[in-house]
Order: sequence, then structure tokens, then C-alpha cells
Amino acid sequence: MQNLRYPAMAVAILMSLTSVFATAATLPVLDQQNNPLQDAVILVENVAQRPPLSSSMEQVDRQFQPRVLVVPAGTRVGFPNNDDVRHHVYSFSQTKRFELRLFQGSEAPPVVFEQAGPVVLGCNIHDAMIGYILVTDSPWYAITGTDGALDLNHLPAGARAVSWWHPSLGDKPAVSLGTMDLHTRDNLVLVVESVAGTGADKPLSPLQMRFNKAAGKDAD
Repeated sequence: MQNLRYPAMAVAILMSLTSVFATAATLPVLDQQNNPLQDAVILVENVAQRPPLSSSMEQVDRQFQPRVLVVPAGTRVGFPNNDDVRHHVYSFSQTKRFELRLFQGSEAPPVVFEQAGPVVLGCNIHDAMIGYILVTDSPWYAITGTDGALDLNHLPAGARAVSWWHPSLGDKPAVSLGTMDLHTRDNLVLVVESVAGTGADKPLSPLQMRFNKAAGKDAD
């Protein structure tokens, strides 16, 4: 009888591990070339409201962190500058036009994003800095990581209206995918355009050229 305890314990451990892994629901999100797609935002309707992922977009190593931030409409977003240089954050996007003039640390006041839609951010001092805030009225949203995986753990199963957004869309709104149950899919393929690089040797984006023109700077 004593020897039977070990198989029973092994079965119990296996069942426990199976239960843990069964709850780790993720969905691979790919581009049209079947590559993992980072920073893809998936929006789902008719579910319980999900709390904000973040209410802060920092500046670290002269880049926006995170590069893509998703927040519900009405969220106050702070812009702490963790660099040893000043930044001048702005947006000309229709969803939210604003400007935070030269600041360091936490000098800049939070910005309230009242209206749903995409917001493209730039820095008037560092042209290579590009960031994105997607403001949404959708009750559930998630963003893919570097491996293109979408976390579905907090999404109930069932067919619902789904849409997506990615930085390649820029100021364009989210794109509808129709009604689907994400839990029943093997993957999700999105057709995206390439996003301009952020290196200092890259040409200025239309957003940066617009700011330079408005500020009287030479865009060359």
C-alpha cells in the first residue's frame, strides 16, 4: 500500500501542472509574412470593462516607454522624463493635440485623453522619438509583446466584435475583424504596412515635418 502513494502523488502533481498550463491562454498574432507581430492592439466589445494597462508614458534613453500605450477614454497620462536632457513632447493627431514644452523629470502636467482614437507622439528636440497612444472606448483590450503573443487569460470565451490597431496605421482608426471567438483560433494574421525606422539617419516623419514647419524649423 505504501508504494501506491507515489503514483498517486505523481498523478496529483501532473493534474496540478495541467491545470496551471491550461489557464495560460495566448494567441499568436502574425503579420502577412507569418512573422510575430509586436505592438498589435486587439479590441473586443461586449465584455466587462478592463482597467487601464498604464497611465504613464516615460522617456528613457531618448525613446518613449512603452512605445505603444493603450488607455480608456478619459485617462490622465503622465510623461515623466527619466533622461538627463529635456524633451518637448507634442502631438498633432486629431484625437488629441497637445504640447509639453521643454521639461525634465515630472515637471510636465498629466494630459487627459478624452476622445477615443490614435495619438502619434513626437519630440521637437529628438526627431527619432516616436510614440503612440491608442485611446479606446472598447471594454477589453490587449497588446502583443515582442513574441507576438496576445494574452487571453482575462477574456471570456465567446464570439464578439473584434478590431485591431497597429503603429503602421498611424492616425488611422482601428480596423474591424468582424465577429469571432479568439479562444477558438490557432492564430490571428493582420495585414500591416512597414513602420518607418526610428534611427537618427532616417528621414523625418510627416508628423515631425509638420511640427518643424509650425515651429519655423528647417525640415531638411
